[in-house]
Amino acid sequence: MHRYNHKTEISRFINLVTMINVQTTLKAMLQTKTRRRQLCGRIPRSFLLSTPTLAMILAGLVVSTSPLASTPDKPIEVKNLDAQIGDWSQAQFGQTGAYRFATEDRRLQVPRCKTFTFSSNVSATTPKSAFMVNVACAETGWSRFIRAKAIEQVVIKKSLVNVLTPIVLIEAGKRISAEDFSITQLPPHRTPQGAIDKLDASARWFSTRRMRPGYIVTAKDLRQPKKVLVVNKALPAGTLLTTQSFNVEERAVNLPRDAITSMDNIENLAASKLLHPGDILRRRDLTKGKLIRRGENVALLSQGRSYAISSQVVALEDGFLGEQVRLLNPEGQRRVSAIVTGASKAKTLSTK
Repeated sequence: MHRYNHKTEISRFINLVTMINVQTTLKAMLQTKTRRRQLCGRIPRSFLLSTPTLAMILAGLVVSTSPLASTPDKPIEVKNLDAQIGDWSQAQFGQTGAYRFATEDRRLQVPRCKTFTFSSNVSATTPKSAFMVNVACAETGWSRFIRAKAIEQVVIKKSLVNVLTPIVLIEAGKRISAEDFSITQLPPHRTPQGAIDKLDASARWFSTRRMRPGYIVTAKDLRQPKKVLVVNKALPAGTLLTTQSFNVEERAVNLPRDAITSMDNIENLAASKLLHPGDILRRRDLTKGKLIRRGENVALLSQGRSYAISSQVVALEDGFLGEQVRLLNPEGQRRVSAIVTGASKAKTLSTK
């Protein structure tokens, strides 16, 4: 499409005025007979323009410099597309006239369409100076990519994110509530991963680290208390564990991942190392308990289909839960084999 160039037309006008001046000067010189023959021999007569010819040139220059004459009327299909793509741009970027769309390309061949659809990966939060818009018409099956170019500075609009920040200094392990924080708004690129914007008032929360005013709180900085087993007396390595050796307490800070949270199934286990009062019981602190020790008395249960006899025997070797050990009956000095079932307890092997 022809575009009006103001500088080019001015240059053409100046050249034409110069030509007219030369023409006028030449005509004046030709009036002198002595100079007429000399100039006629040097200047071609085709270069000399008549008055009607000069008038036609000036009229053409005036017509060519008119913006209305150089801009043909747009087809109604293109006008329809311009209106719809303008509305889409306004809704997409929140600005009027932010982009110019190349809808005037003669190769585009815009069809008659009631509703065009537009798609692009550019929005107000991810602006670009130039991009492609996929324009489609479901009625005719027509689809084209149209280039968009920014004609002014695109304003980046980013929604702010709410985050929690402490009002006062909060020490690690301190119980906290929603009243200890204020809500601050920050752009997304300044918000750390895991930042939270509210606190459940129905839950109990503790801080896992020291937080100063203005610090952006994340999910890792807060924790709800968890019930764990805490040692209440010194337990040397190898000591069999009992429920009387621990207290159930709530802890939120310095809580190991393998902390034991219940007293279920701790019997028949032993401490793998020395445990001090106040220590949180962990899975790695547990080992198989030595339930029978060599030389100690063991309660032996002999059971059949129609009988059950208990007797006291002496262990000839150490035994763990489920292991087979040798025992000695002191009355008849008879040796028997049995399965360890508990602390100083065993059961004879099944008989048919």
